[in-house]
Amino acid sequence: MFLSTVVALCTAIIVSWVGVVSSTPTRNSHINYTTVTGYFLQDEASTNTSTFSFINTNFGLINRTYATDATYDPNGKKTQWQRFENQVFRLNRGSGRKVQYKLLFMGRHGEGYHNAAESYYGTPAWNCYWSLVDGNGTVRWDDARLTPQGVKQALAVNTFWASELKNQKTPPPRSYYTSPLTRCLATANLTFSGLQLPSRHPFVPTVKEFFREGISGHTCDRRGTKSYIQQAFPSYKIERGFTETDQLWQAYHREVQIDQDIRSKAVLDDVFSTDSETYLSITSHSGEIASLLRELASERVFTDQDRELVQSENAERIRPRARQFASQFHPKQSHMMAVVYALDDYYLAITLLITIAYQLFFFSIAFSLKFDKLTDFAGGTNFVVLAIITLAFSGHHHARQIVCSLFIMLWGARLSGFLLFRIIKTGKDDRFDDKRDKFWSFLGFWVFQMIWVWIVSLPVTILNSPNVTKFNQPAFGTGRDIAGVILFAIGFILESVSDIQKYQFRSKPENKGKVCDIGFFTWTRHPNYFGEIIIQFGEYLRPASRDGANCLLAIFMIAVSPSAYGYVTGGAFSAQYAAILGAFFLTLLLMFVSGLTLQERPGAKKRYESGNHWESFSRYTKRTSILIPFPPQLYEPMPTILKRTLFLEFPIYVFDPAKHADQSKVRDREAEEGNNERRQDEQGGQDGHANGQ
Repeated sequence: MFLSTVVALCTAIIVSWVGVVSSTPTRNSHINYTTVTGYFLQDEASTNTSTFSFINTNFGLINRTYATDATYDPNGKKTQWQRFENQVFRLNRGSGRKVQYKLLFMGRHGEGYHNAAESYYGTPAWNCYWSLVDGNGTVRWDDARLTPQGVKQALAVNTFWASELKNQKTPPPRSYYTSPLTRCLATANLTFSGLQLPSRHPFVPTVKEFFREGISGHTCDRRGTKSYIQQAFPSYKIERGFTETDQLWQAYHREVQIDQDIRSKAVLDDVFSTDSETYLSITSHSGEIASLLRELASERVFTDQDRELVQSENAERIRPRARQFASQFHPKQSHMMAVVYALDDYYLAITLLITIAYQLFFFSIAFSLKFDKLTDFAGGTNFVVLAIITLAFSGHHHARQIVCSLFIMLWGARLSGFLLFRIIKTGKDDRFDDKRDKFWSFLGFWVFQMIWVWIVSLPVTILNSPNVTKFNQPAFGTGRDIAGVILFAIGFILESVSDIQKYQFRSKPENKGKVCDIGFFTWTRHPNYFGEIIIQFGEYLRPASRDGANCLLAIFMIAVSPSAYGYVTGGAFSAQYAAILGAFFLTLLLMFVSGLTLQERPGAKKRYESGNHWESFSRYTKRTSILIPFPPQLYEPMPTILKRTLFLEFPIYVFDPAKHADQSKVRDREAEEGNNERRQDEQGGQDGHANGQ
């Protein structure tokens, strides 16, 4: 069931709808709406539609009790709206997956110059001549603007909303929609701007083509260009597929009522199928609101303000209506690819199954042939496979999806390619010396790799999923997008170049055992890890990966932009932010599991006990940041407390010879070095004696 209310210069209604599968119906859903009475005066037969005022009647909400009051408000201190909001919450919670309630605040625009012109010239003259021209030489009414009176009307509703929010605790809309005609765009702005709204649900309306007035040859029904709307109302979102020029308006052509009703049904189905919020605002026109109310099964239409509760139900796979809206009213659909729904609407299950199958395939080869060369290759290329599949499934190839998917593919391909090249050169991977012949131990590594790939891919997986792509997207190029691209570039360069620098350094025989302190390693001991973390968070800004930390930061920033800018709401909003788990997982992995913890203290211990360039290594660690790049001249004299906190060189990484070294090994090594020195001295003495003779 859906709760729908129409407000000032608007109408209110509670309706019930029947649609297809799951709690979120698709565009192919068949949705029936049913008005739910008993909540608003607008539904009462005794209410006079010509004199009714929503401002004087608390939006028309009937002063009554609800069955839920006994537990929610036993002391009677809650407002009528607070108790009603709880009632709606209880209705939705107990309605099951196929029934939902929504409350619609449907508002008509304030007076426009076309309204004033019709009043001035009279309806016959208006319809016969003046409505067909752009203006009278003094005033224009094509895509009419608001008159001063219209502005005053909208501001009066704004004042009423402010009072309702403060005194009655009326739940504000969570999502906003508006007709593309200027008088509605302006009315919505004047009505809701400046109100104390929830930070997670700011006033950022979506402009939808089908919420426009009934289309006729009147020039006031012709909308402005998309570019004009973007320039005049830059904070507004414009629905996907919205054309630059008006493709629906034609001179000397009128849309008949049945076509308008079909259009209204289509836009209602679209909103109810993609918006999970309960409280919605629609700013439209008197004729269009009347059409919406007919589709919402409302029997009464108010000329000013009205409320109505609507029940909507999601049925089991009912075929769409035979009555389809004319194709010319669907300019955007021909440009879309079909969305693939696979197991769940976030692609979590399908990507997990693909990852498991992909890793088990390579595991079977590696274990059977005792072959190390495909292990890291399987991990890196798995990211590429998941990105390609989810992008192909999504059906909506927005620039942000393409960029994020390409970034993680580029990162995964580079990582797997480099590690494959390195293992071919070295011949084997020392990590598996104690696991290669043990089935369960070796499988355990591959299971961990499955988890790593799947979790780190989450930002891109969810960004490409139907539950996110069904929402409009902000145009690519936001500040968050730009920051993410820059971070990815920095992280990718850090990770790639540092891998090459270390490989080239260690390839030279004269550098055997020496400390790699060249290039990026001059400023940080682990530039590749720092690069990887930036890639992940910046792509979440987007998603990312394993050996470079900077790349993580970049992927998160980009991927979460639709939610960060208010385009994605509800469960998809939460899912996008929850996907930061991928970036955090990789960061924790690098810092506390398989990265720094296995290299810092163990590496220092090994060098100290073996005497392998220990003095130079000790000096290197004192002057070089462990992770965050920083000038060594400034890092070395830095107080230890700053190194241990701000620069993340935690005590678990620090090697103390007195505490952590095996002193017996040190003594054995020193004894062996002493014996070697004596033998060299003896050999030198014998050579000198022989030369003397």
